[in-house]
Amino acid sequence: MASLNISINQLLEVIKGLNEIEKIQVKNALEEDFFISEEKVNELLKRKTDFISGSSSSRSWENIKSENESL
Repeated sequence: MASLNISINQLLEVIKGLNEIEKIQVKNALEEDFFISEEKVNELLKRKTDFISGSSSSRSWENIKSENESL
């Protein structure tokens, strides 16, 4: 793995200079690293709605850890 110490603006300039295939490869790599399942997205949206309406609830830390063991 390579490590670069550049600003986000410099990174964006590098990406802008890539050809279309390379840009697609960068996009796919980012999507894989930051993938959130539709199930998790729906759960987050439900929690947000519940929070806004004042009907949110809490869960134990053990329950949350067991659901996210793969992270």
